[in-house]
Amino acid sequence: MANILQVTTPNLNVDNRNMINPQDPKHGAGNPAVHNPADPTRVVRGDGRDGEQTGNSTQDALLSVVDYESNYGAFIKGLGEGGELAGVLERLLFTDLSGIKDGGQAEIADLVEKLVMSMKVDSPEDLLQYIQGQGELQAKFSGDFFNSLRSVLMQSSSQGLWENTLAFLKAYNNYSSGEHLLQQMYSLTEDIEQLLMRSYREEFRELTESMNWQAANGDTAENTGVLNKSLIPFLSSYISRTHDYGAIREATMHLVFHTARYQDGALDRLMRLFNNMAGNRDFVRLFQGDAREGFQNLMRSSLGEEQKPLAGFADGLSQLLLKGANGQAGLENVQQFYTIMNGMLLNESVYMPLLHFILPFQYEDHNVMSEMWVDPDSDKEPNTVGRKIKVFLKFDIQSVGKFELVMTLQDHEARVQLFVPPHLAREDKKIQAEVAGILKDNGIRFSQLMVRQRYRDRRVDEIFPEIREKERTINVRI
Repeated sequence: MANILQVTTPNLNVDNRNMINPQDPKHGAGNPAVHNPADPTRVVRGDGRDGEQTGNSTQDALLSVVDYESNYGAFIKGLGEGGELAGVLERLLFTDLSGIKDGGQAEIADLVEKLVMSMKVDSPEDLLQYIQGQGELQAKFSGDFFNSLRSVLMQSSSQGLWENTLAFLKAYNNYSSGEHLLQQMYSLTEDIEQLLMRSYREEFRELTESMNWQAANGDTAENTGVLNKSLIPFLSSYISRTHDYGAIREATMHLVFHTARYQDGALDRLMRLFNNMAGNRDFVRLFQGDAREGFQNLMRSSLGEEQKPLAGFADGLSQLLLKGANGQAGLENVQQFYTIMNGMLLNESVYMPLLHFILPFQYEDHNVMSEMWVDPDSDKEPNTVGRKIKVFLKFDIQSVGKFELVMTLQDHEARVQLFVPPHLAREDKKIQAEVAGILKDNGIRFSQLMVRQRYRDRRVDEIFPEIREKERTINVRI
């Protein structure tokens, strides 16, 4: 008969004084391999460790609410480790670029020269235009038209209007990204060609040459036909024939993804979705202003004629970072290019609920590096109306020092905290009066205006604690 109960004979050795029972709490508590010892004689932490602080207690406190094994935990950790973006970018733009420029690379030198020229401003008016222009370039859904759309979504409870509006916004995002998507697909096809077997490369090259890589935003019909009828079927057939399920298939999937977005941004489709949205009765009732006129102005500005000069810095910096990461600016500089790219991507993460801006410029022989985070829909105070905007600005003026500004704005009333370098702290009254004058000239009153000495760099999640509270994010595990 089978021994179902798994009964065994007892151990005949009754002298167990030198044997250690791993289940005994008094032996298991000190074993580092045991993570959850059950010891009823004392209160222990959830992981069974003693309450003594080890390592960086400040960092542990900052990360105590997140799951270390989650993508969100990695994001929070990256915020702490990636706080040097502005410093690294400042060294690159205002110190190291001169050496890179003289390094003998003609293409890099020309790119650096254009980038430096795009950062120079000659007057306060030019500076204001530069900052506003860079903000508009980095914040795509800004302006009166989109502010009115936000108001419609906040006031309407119509599911149909919500669906029509979100479909329009998605199509506009893809429409305005058309040139960028073409650049991404062009780079992908170049990489794919190098991965193909030699006997397939010429045919694939002929297909890519039939693409119009300079097509304007919204003019997608010709390229979409080539992609859907020629390029993608060719790659699908190649993968099935060669059973190459590695880099070729991964690059092809990226190409399919970009193709779907590019096709979704067709101008005729965008116009059709706008008409569906604007024809809704709730939309007509809630939208402030003339929606069709606002949409026409939006389309004219999206052509980029007014923003081409302002786009010089953003385009130049992206090209420089790409070439620098590939080693074309010298192998000794590759790491700092990667550091800058990682910092920028971190601030564009799906977990970051803030707008992020990088605004370096040269004014009156001063190099200025500024970085700004904005929450346009911060939590409202009790018994108040109107949207609350919160801004965290860090700027470093070479030969002057580092500054930090924290400001909340609601109903034309501001609360301002300005932290200045130590040698300017003695002039706090003068600085306070000048800042108050600037606010007054712009029609803003203040309930608090504080000028204090700056002692340390503040982290963005200190100023915006909602980032760590995860109330406005989705935690994704792999």
